[in-house]
Amino acid sequence: MSDNRKFWIIGLSLLLLLFLGCVVSIILYLINLGKVNATVATQDPDVVGTYVLQTIIAQVTRNAADLIPTSTNTQLPTETGIPTVLPSPTQFVPSATSVPTQTNPPTSTPLPKVCNQAQFVRDLTVQDNTPFTPGSSFVKTWRLKNIGHCTWTTDYVLVFESGDAMKAKTPIRLPKSVEPNQTVDLSVVLTAPLKTGTYRGDWLLSDPQGDTFGVGASGHQTFWVQIRVMDLGNPDLAYDFAANYCHAQWSSGSGGLPCPGVTSSDEGFVILLDNPNLEVRQEDELALWSHPNNNQHGWIAGMYPEFTIQPNQHFTAWVGCLANSKGCNVNFLLEFYNLKNGVTRTLGTWPEVFDGQMTKIDLDLSQHAGKRVRFILRVEVNGGEPSQANAVWFVPGIANRPAPTATQSPPTATEIPTFTPTATEIPTSTPTATETPTPTLAPTEEPTSTPTPSETPTETPAADN
Repeated sequence: MSDNRKFWIIGLSLLLLLFLGCVVSIILYLINLGKVNATVATQDPDVVGTYVLQTIIAQVTRNAADLIPTSTNTQLPTETGIPTVLPSPTQFVPSATSVPTQTNPPTSTPLPKVCNQAQFVRDLTVQDNTPFTPGSSFVKTWRLKNIGHCTWTTDYVLVFESGDAMKAKTPIRLPKSVEPNQTVDLSVVLTAPLKTGTYRGDWLLSDPQGDTFGVGASGHQTFWVQIRVMDLGNPDLAYDFAANYCHAQWSSGSGGLPCPGVTSSDEGFVILLDNPNLEVRQEDELALWSHPNNNQHGWIAGMYPEFTIQPNQHFTAWVGCLANSKGCNVNFLLEFYNLKNGVTRTLGTWPEVFDGQMTKIDLDLSQHAGKRVRFILRVEVNGGEPSQANAVWFVPGIANRPAPTATQSPPTATEIPTFTPTATEIPTSTPTATETPTPTLAPTEEPTSTPTPSETPTETPAADN
């Protein structure tokens, strides 16, 4: 066989083998591709997405590595001549298993509390502009809350800051330790100035180091007492129950009451009004606003100091409700406690409702002349709305009457000082007196004219400065 023939045979054989190898490779490739597709088709779509993502990321990584032959963080020149740091391609590649997570927005950090700061809660006694007679003593009580982070110990004191001290004896130690968020009632005995006018005294707290603090956003604002000093006595009366109301001992169905009280108290209160708005009209003389404790069986009573009844003396007053007191339904009672025999006697009872009328009282006390007694002004809830039991004694007092003669007619309405009744006001007849063996209020041999800090209630709802 010639050499050329052998060469062609060998060449064709090689081509045939190459062709067969390609055919076999294609067949194997198609078989493997079918298996992969079958496997992927059965997987979860999320897994497929992850698989495709991994493939793309790997390809991007390989391409980036081929395009950048230098090591990471290689500085490349820019058009401005400022070198730029090119991060490693892997810095752009998230983990194949990482899942974006939701992060909460940052919360504001509360500002830290100061050591010493107070919050005014309410007045427990003596609302702003309460009237007082010149030189009269009274007790002012504030309720404060500790809103700092330091405990107020009994080494903390109440101190006068500015204005009129009203003869207060300061400093006054706190009655107890007060933890943060606790409240304390602080009382001070004051005396009204001798001259008429409006007076105010501002107060603060002081820590053991002598640093003062108070209320308000800054913690340095004062809390105060403000009164009006007035000539309250009625010269037409032998005894004025309104002008001397804080010489009485007041109590209600909830217990002892301070004098003067505050209108926000559900335990009952008594307040002196010098310009009362009565259910019949506005007046400009003194009245006692006596509100029982907020209960269907509520009552309030004031026992006055010792008084000796003289001949021809009368108890005079007008009784009714304040204006805008729809639902007021009360009984007014005049009583006295006989200091000789210890018997409490009811001298008269007058029911009143809010109806645009008031009742005139002119009660002759002559039959009790010579008796040493303590008068009691009492008001009882008689139905209606207890919260609207705004009972008012208008110009209550003891009036001297001239001795009657055989030809003298009974006193007319104009002889009763300070109030002229309207056509709709119908006086009631004098009721029959009754006696009860037990006194309404526990008497004392010596009347107490000035309440002490301990007499103030521990729980009394608020009125802001």
